[in-house]
Amino acid sequence: MTVITLPAEPRTIPTLTCDPAGIEGFAADLLTASTQVDDLGTFVPGTAPIADWTGDDAVSYHAAIRPLGERADAMSLALRQISRRTSTHAVEMQGFVDSRVELTSRRGSLIGELNGLRLSAPMVPADQVADFQDDCDRLGVQIGVFDEDVATLVEAIAAEESEMVAAFEGLQTLRQVTQRYQGVADPADAALARKPGPGAGPDAVRQWWESLSESEQFAILAASPGSIGNLDGIPAGVRDQANTTALERDLAMLELLESRGQLTGDERDHLNNARATRDAIQRVADRDDPVTGEPVQSQLYIYDPTAFDGDGRVAVVAGDLDTADNIAVITPGLTNDATKIPGNTSSALNLYEAARADDPSQSTAVMAWMGYDAPDDWDSGGVAFESMAENGGERLADTFDGINAIRTDDPHLVAVGHSYGSTTTGTAATDEGLDVGDVVLLGSPGPGDSAEHASDLGVGEDHVWVGSNSRDPVADLGDKGWVNKGNIELGLGRDPAEDDFGANRFEAEAVDRGEGLNPLNDHSKYFDHDSESLDNLAQILNGDYDEVELAEHKYDPWYSGPVDPEWDRTPETESTRGGGQ
Repeated sequence: MTVITLPAEPRTIPTLTCDPAGIEGFAADLLTASTQVDDLGTFVPGTAPIADWTGDDAVSYHAAIRPLGERADAMSLALRQISRRTSTHAVEMQGFVDSRVELTSRRGSLIGELNGLRLSAPMVPADQVADFQDDCDRLGVQIGVFDEDVATLVEAIAAEESEMVAAFEGLQTLRQVTQRYQGVADPADAALARKPGPGAGPDAVRQWWESLSESEQFAILAASPGSIGNLDGIPAGVRDQANTTALERDLAMLELLESRGQLTGDERDHLNNARATRDAIQRVADRDDPVTGEPVQSQLYIYDPTAFDGDGRVAVVAGDLDTADNIAVITPGLTNDATKIPGNTSSALNLYEAARADDPSQSTAVMAWMGYDAPDDWDSGGVAFESMAENGGERLADTFDGINAIRTDDPHLVAVGHSYGSTTTGTAATDEGLDVGDVVLLGSPGPGDSAEHASDLGVGEDHVWVGSNSRDPVADLGDKGWVNKGNIELGLGRDPAEDDFGANRFEAEAVDRGEGLNPLNDHSKYFDHDSESLDNLAQILNGDYDEVELAEHKYDPWYSGPVDPEWDRTPETESTRGGGQ
């Protein structure tokens, strides 16, 4: 009787319970702690000593605090090292999780083959036993390789965990920390000393950053995130790390002061801006990409919560600015400051989702840019003048110059301005020169006095786009040529939706236009899902220009007042959601 030897079952894969994202979050917390302690180390020899205080007491005071600063510097370096090791641990553990998933799939296939052999073995004819045994042996070799791969994974996990424990064990006490790091020079200091001066352009900044070692880059992130977080020419992912560290530091400090009832008025504004920024980032994290189903990536590209006398300067990105094929920067208008960044981020998310749903083959990043001092509250009167748009236009041009510096692969860039933000965008294009592919003006009171024609915006009139809801009173403010509100200039330049301006006007009517008592309702519908406007914006962002539904221009015949052909057209609902919500 011939005996068939079946291979043994592949070994069981041990359970692996870990949360790489949580580990990475812990690494970020450690980095924030390192930054806070580093601030203390900087404070002690800096502003802590009192210059005009002399005598024995002053000498004693300065001598007493000096060791505190030295210990703080050492602790900062230690926390930084642990943070970096923890971040590495997160990457390693994610790799182990992915490997275990792959091994689980392989084991299932091997067991399926093995079960098939078991069922067939009793029925194998005598003249086929040798061939059948060859099949068993072949499977046995595959199972042997699988078992070795499982053993390798188990050993690698154990080694990684041992190294992680050793890293923490070596820095558990103050004595261990001071012995290892006290008096050690911070590599960030030498790296920052080589940083280009204030007048350097983003290309020079990028070259400086790329010249640094990985250790120097990480040291700057820990010791001085504010020096690079808002610096054009620094990669978006790095700016996000730096600004997130600064944000977490601000929230920890200010919320502690709040709990003690010690916030000043300026600190309250600072905290409100920080909380609004956190909320905006969370809005991105709470939304799923309509193509992949994974959470949308966020980037904190600008974080300057005390700018503009407390109004703040913030920019949040939905997507990856460092890699996206298509990038849009949305500039808002009247009544906006840093506290409004969550709502602006929702608009950016809607455009991100619509663009991804329209063309899943292209990657997208959309920035909610609150990077200038827009007219709001006490300075709302500034909306009648161009000075705030001119100042904002300089900053917007700087932002695009920074993006172009870090993206040498020439992505498709689109400048989108809404309301007074369209004036800021138009002024940036005419006065500063925007290196972008397309300019989009939404609900525009005018693109600035320098733009008499679409060709003045510097991208070619075929790449100037206008969305103008016929019921939007703000979009009706611009000069229409023959008749201009009884010769009283209410707008901020030409009406870009007028025929003589020469731009592409696209359909942007809302199906619920004119509803409600607030006459400005239709001014805020351009980024609504399932709207004509958002669908056309997505086509423009993806470069699918032939798919844009064009609208008839406004015109101003000599014999009557201005006419908007869109007034009588019935709006349509356009699907823009894909898999998003």
